[in-house]
Amino acid sequence: MKYFRAYPWMMQLMLFFMMIITMMGCGSFLVIKFLPVLTNYTAVQIETINEHSPSALVNAAIIVQGLLSVFIFMVPAWVFSYLATPRPAAYIGLRAPGKKIQLLLAITLMLGIMPVLQLIEGLISQINFSPAIKAQQAASESMMNAFLTMPSFGAFVKTFIIVAIVPAVGEEFFFRGVLLRFARKPSRNMVGPVIFTAVVFSLTHANIYGYLSIFIAGVVLAMIYYFTGSLWCSILAHLFFNGSQVVLSYMSTNNASVKAFLSNTSVPFWYVAAGLAVFVGSYYLLLKNKTPLPDDWTNDFLPEELEPTTE
Repeated sequence: MKYFRAYPWMMQLMLFFMMIITMMGCGSFLVIKFLPVLTNYTAVQIETINEHSPSALVNAAIIVQGLLSVFIFMVPAWVFSYLATPRPAAYIGLRAPGKKIQLLLAITLMLGIMPVLQLIEGLISQINFSPAIKAQQAASESMMNAFLTMPSFGAFVKTFIIVAIVPAVGEEFFFRGVLLRFARKPSRNMVGPVIFTAVVFSLTHANIYGYLSIFIAGVVLAMIYYFTGSLWCSILAHLFFNGSQVVLSYMSTNNASVKAFLSNTSVPFWYVAAGLAVFVGSYYLLLKNKTPLPDDWTNDFLPEELEPTTE
């Protein structure tokens, strides 16, 4: 079998994007073709859900969301890594962390930056955007509120899997596992690749108020991957970011104080200051315990594979 690694990196990149387009087409076809048959709902109905929509419609929408996430991010990244090299797990970054403490620091880094991201998104939401942009944002928020309305523990488990676990794994495979690797190949350092992948990561979320916050989150996730050398650490941080929102939303169903906290649009100064302190402390400890990706981490071939064979 001739792996993709044998081709120039630009050709590999073209193959990767062709795979993305193919998988997106397959996912869209399956949704359009079988969604009405399986759920009695059309794709148009799915796109207009809100927190007042029937539970059956919300269930259909969240399943569609999960399927599209799998076909757009997870499947292309994993299939490409499988076709690119005989070591797909290593290619995509699925190595054990260099030190166990890095798993904890990945979580505390994300925990610390979250209040800052919340503050930034709140400030941007105060900007007087056009009515069309406001309507688009309102529709997006209504859909997310529908997803986070979880009347039972079973609904919580389903939402946690589709909203937290699936994107954490799929998006890390895609952005940090494959795209960051491609971006690093022609670059002399990590600055440009990290910024580029964070921009693409932000744009794909189609959250106008959250573009800057998601960009910063993308930078932090790339930093975690680079300093630990393990995609598992960035997956865990991403999962914590997504999962905490799902958990708090579920807790707010029967807890008035949590519900009040989530509904409060203002971010207290002490909350942001405490988050920054946690982030800075975690970043310092991560630097002290870093096991970064080696300089040759984007090489397609191992050094011994490039050595000439002797008879």
